Amino acid sequence: MDPIALTGQISDATFAEMVQSSSRKVREVLYSQFGIKTKKKFSANLQERRDERVRKLHERLKTGSTKQEAEVCRELIRNWLYGKRPLLKSTLDFLEVPNDNGLVEIELDFFTNLHEDKVEALVKYLCTQFQPEHVAIYLRFVEVPHLDKFLTIHDVHHVAVA
Repeated sequence: MDPIALTGQISDATFAEMVQSSSRKVREVLYSQFGIKTKKKFSANLQERRDERVRKLHERLKTGSTKQEAEVCRELIRNWLYGKRPLLKSTLDFLEVPNDNGLVEIELDFFTNLHEDKVEALVKYLCTQFQPEHVAIYLRFVEVPHLDKFLTIHDVHHVAVA
């Protein structure tokens, strides 16, 4: 899984959700590391300035190429997924993997061995309960094979179940 490529497929709204799931201190460090500032407009409200910073960070990471940028993408996704425990739990329950509310103490390499028919059933099951984009991000993050046949991201704003 290429975290930069995956970040490039994530919608702006979901990326903003990912950034907001991080602590303020982490967000400020990221903005500082990547030199992201906002224009100090007196008329602009605080939310507009926050949104602008998130958009700039997303644009920067979508086109990233360094190990540092890849690690930032990976950590943003991982941290966001931690808050998506119902999605993780439903996935693991469907696959009959023992878990503690979506968390496991085993390696996730079992995902890479899923057969095509199991992936199709899993995608259909999850997309009835959760946003297809969120399902796609999670399953791509854990490197589920055959995913392109059943869940495609046409662009950063539209996700469809094939």
